[in-house]
Amino acid sequence: MKTSLFAATVIAASIATLASCKKNNDAPQYARAEAFWDANKVPTQSFTGNAASGFSIIGEKGTKVKFPANAFVDGNGNIVSGTVTVTLKEVLSKKDVLLSGVMTESNGQLLESGGEMLIKALKDGKDLQVNPALGDTGIKVEVPKVMNNKDMGLFVQQKRDQGQGGAGGGGQQPQNPTTWIPAPYYPFGNGPNSYSFTLPGFTWVNCDRFYSDPNPKTTVTVLPAFQDNNQVTDLQVILVFKNISTVITFPFNYSIQKFESYQNSLPIGSQAHLVLIGKDSDGFIQFGTQSITISANQHIDAPIHKATQAEVDAFLGSIQ
Repeated sequence: MKTSLFAATVIAASIATLASCKKNNDAPQYARAEAFWDANKVPTQSFTGNAASGFSIIGEKGTKVKFPANAFVDGNGNIVSGTVTVTLKEVLSKKDVLLSGVMTESNGQLLESGGEMLIKALKDGKDLQVNPALGDTGIKVEVPKVMNNKDMGLFVQQKRDQGQGGAGGGGQQPQNPTTWIPAPYYPFGNGPNSYSFTLPGFTWVNCDRFYSDPNPKTTVTVLPAFQDNNQVTDLQVILVFKNISTVITFPFNYSIQKFESYQNSLPIGSQAHLVLIGKDSDGFIQFGTQSITISANQHIDAPIHKATQAEVDAFLGSIQ
């Protein structure tokens, strides 16, 4: 049987195309940093309602917020009427905490979270405030107990106190300039299925408590061990605890040129995932993770490398 030159050419081209496709399919699909963060950031949900009569909203993860009549005032303290826009971010898992950047610590002390959220209100593109005249009868929030079911209290976000928790001492630079503090005067309800409270303001709030562990506390240092010859920026060193709903970052200590936990803040014997994540000069995710058991005065040389999307997704799926 004879094969024409044309047919042979077509067959050869087909084989080359299949080989090329196989080669491309086998190539690692590295994660682009910008696309990764866009796809995984905690979404901002948007609602509208009538400010004069009041209205309620329910978030995608079950957070309920009830706005009574005349709940909003503008920047001059005037009661707002008409249609307002309310936005909501729900942080109700350790994965959400990691991806939101709003970690569970208070001036260097560990917090155990039952859920965080950011509620804001706007009219005509301008930020509104909670009507202070409403007091305890103001905006009511219910947070489902999907992240935790322990007794909690209400915390609010504020600028970090540089004089506490080692946040500004010893050359440490906090990863986040804000921290959590207890809300001193807002009643808090621990129901069978939800936490409930009156919203103190349009800011980040947290159903939280200080984590108590009888074990001795220690300080841990981390030094990234880069596997690729590439400059890495926006680098974060994160600790995701396995048995409690706690996620923290390690500030960078310039005096020792290492990432370092807050002094004597980590319970010896606790188990956690150590996570390093950053962006290289080509725009790809640099990533590394390992399971650790915290020991006294521990130092970790932590590998970090250009990671595939599947690798990062697999880790995120394991810390729900």
